[in-house]
Amino acid sequence: MYVIGIDGGGTKTTAVLANENGDVVSVKKGGSSNIRNVGTEEAANVVIDLIRGLKKDRKERVACIYVALAAIKEELKDQKEELRARMEEEKVGERVIIGSDQMAAFRAGTNKKNGAGIICGTGAVAFGFNNGREEKVSGWGYLGDEGSGFYVGIEGYRKLQKSFDGRSKRTEMEDVLRERWGVNGPEELNKKVYDNFLESIPRLSIIVSEAAKKGDEIAIEILRQAGKELSLALSVVVDKLELEGKYPVVLSGSMFNSKILLSSFEKEFSKKEANARTMKLEEDPVKGAVKLALENINNE
Repeated sequence: MYVIGIDGGGTKTTAVLANENGDVVSVKKGGSSNIRNVGTEEAANVVIDLIRGLKKDRKERVACIYVALAAIKEELKDQKEELRARMEEEKVGERVIIGSDQMAAFRAGTNKKNGAGIICGTGAVAFGFNNGREEKVSGWGYLGDEGSGFYVGIEGYRKLQKSFDGRSKRTEMEDVLRERWGVNGPEELNKKVYDNFLESIPRLSIIVSEAAKKGDEIAIEILRQAGKELSLALSVVVDKLELEGKYPVVLSGSMFNSKILLSSFEKEFSKKEANARTMKLEEDPVKGAVKLALENINNE
């Protein structure tokens, strides 16, 4: 018996075929399947292509497919049904579950049912679970998602343009931008950003992180503030759910690779929740989708 787990993000989508023990047999990756960013049709195309790629030339029976997507449970219910209908029409599997990327990320890090977490990559969302209750804070898209790669990228863009203009102290981000992108001034930066806004802004978060590693104060402050924003969002989740004791907090997403952002988050959050057991997810969140697919079968 085999299952497929899929984790859809704002930048990439990962799909794995796994056996009944949860061991990964095959991995496929595709583009964004964030419905807010690319629309339902493109998200469906990405997911369906990945499933077909995993199944190609294989005889194993796939008993369940779990597709974990952003905002699918709370906000995009109509789109969820459109996606389900498309997958049924394409006959990709006998049993398909379309669920939350929040739950998948949380379960990738722990087997506990109660706790909290943050996904912070291109976007950001704080979430938690307590005895059947669920809460989500932030995660409303790139115009918000404070603390995310998009947020850091926008702040980086603003500080860079101020630096270029002379409206603020010069930032090391100018040099990193020149080295990495070959961009030499505000006009070139604008062309790069506005030609492909949804791709370029998150990539600017990498420029910010590299400048911070070089000791640039402006870049460091952007990342520190991002960590504080994430702590604020998670604290609201904890208050709403009345989580207490040594509950797990799972941190998932590429932005937590920044030691400055992670340290800022942990310092701020520990002031309020000293007993929480914070863990940076080392497993790919798609492992949580595999767990949920297997549980669905075993709970029949």
